[in-house]
Amino acid sequence: MFTLSRRNFLQGAALAPLALAAPRLSRAQTSLVVRHDASSPAGLEMLGVLAAAVAAMKSTQPRHPHSWQWQWYTHFVDGNTTKEDEIIRLWGSPDTNRRSALADEVWNTCQPHGGQNANFFLPWHRMFVYFFEGIVREVSGRPDFALPYWNYTSSDPALRGVLPEAFRLPDDPVFGSLYRPDRNEEANSGQPIHAGQPGDAMDISVPMAKADYMTNGVEQGFCRALDSGVHGNIHVLVGTAQNMGRVSFAARDPLFWVHHANIDRIWASWNKNGGINPRDNWWSRQQFTFANAGTWREVNRGWEFFDTEALGYTYDDFIPPPAPAPSGTGRTSATATGKSRSNAQLVARASPVELGSEPSHTTLRPVAGVAPTQVLGLADGNVAAADGQRTYLILKDLHTWIQPEVLYHVYLTPGNGGQPPGRNAHVGTINFFDAEFHDHGTRKMDEALGENFYSFDVTGILRDIARRGNRNARDALRVTLMPGGRPTTGAKPLVATIELARQ
Repeated sequence: MFTLSRRNFLQGAALAPLALAAPRLSRAQTSLVVRHDASSPAGLEMLGVLAAAVAAMKSTQPRHPHSWQWQWYTHFVDGNTTKEDEIIRLWGSPDTNRRSALADEVWNTCQPHGGQNANFFLPWHRMFVYFFEGIVREVSGRPDFALPYWNYTSSDPALRGVLPEAFRLPDDPVFGSLYRPDRNEEANSGQPIHAGQPGDAMDISVPMAKADYMTNGVEQGFCRALDSGVHGNIHVLVGTAQNMGRVSFAARDPLFWVHHANIDRIWASWNKNGGINPRDNWWSRQQFTFANAGTWREVNRGWEFFDTEALGYTYDDFIPPPAPAPSGTGRTSATATGKSRSNAQLVARASPVELGSEPSHTTLRPVAGVAPTQVLGLADGNVAAADGQRTYLILKDLHTWIQPEVLYHVYLTPGNGGQPPGRNAHVGTINFFDAEFHDHGTRKMDEALGENFYSFDVTGILRDIARRGNRNARDALRVTLMPGGRPTTGAKPLVATIELARQ
């Protein structure tokens, strides 16, 4: 255990100018700073430093780039107002203040949860966490500070999906600043946030098995699979719509930072396992601006943040590659793909479906010109055949008026309905974290949505249906979307496009 006088720290922070409290850690340093699991002794020590810094940042006036509100607003401004209104409130109008100009440049720039390219997700958030980490070093006077990560994907049942205790202690003299009352009850009570959900919302075997960073035809790439999968699941399961469960409030919670440190670690692990970040794309050369720990304004391109060690940090532990998928399952092996498979054949469509508190259903039917097979979407009736193609269930164009605050579980069964779908029919999970209109400062509200694209490899499920010889699967398949809890009244989440494609 460590000892830390919060009173002495805060007194010292009050006497020293925030921008000059400690030297900025250089990217060119010779030794790497190590980010530790928050449950480890080293991680716990760093959580104490973080807690004291959070308290100091919260007491700093919001016009300062090192304030807590500034950092929150860099991700997205308070969902009850707009960036323009907040700048006017803080600085007045007309304005010539350089800090307000910087705020106008950097606030509301979360990528890609406001309609930007989905591939921005990982590099932008790495920048965001990196510069935040530097600001904590400045505020705390600890140039050795390294942001811990919340290891919610741990194989240890005591850690998997369980908030670190330091974030659940509202009256603690050291860690109290890390607590937020507006989380879901399971989160703040120390229960696994995914308890009772079908499947495993903490599973990352699918993104870790991806061969490509970018989406390849109808198959999600690593970046999008991680973003829409465990990343969004964590936000929703921690909740609520006034906190982590909504894009425009998420970064107000200190838990946001240790969540995204783990997302960054998952990316670094994928790279160590052989995953390649593509540099020869326009989006990797895109420039982003942040307030930093020294000069306050720094502009960087995405590809400059592709390598953690070049940035001066590493992790205490990395995630190994998943075990090879058994033959016939729906998982995609990173070693089995890699060639371009962008030419997809659309085989079926379903009507849009509005979701609620009860299971919702829609039916996939063949599109014109598709030759009939034993099971709709399967290559042929021979379940042992392997033609190199896979079949994907695609859900996209998601929208919600307000956050439903639950995950929805997707099932695929023969078209006659019949018995409720079981575990073998469970396709995966979707969330509406980035499917809500929110102000992006410079765009119309109806343009400020994330990509909202899911694709699930359902080849294994279709082969299982074929083995059971259900003739009702020849001309139709039933898609069921079931809430993993009680959704918010009036949310009316919608899945506008549901398709089945072979690639």
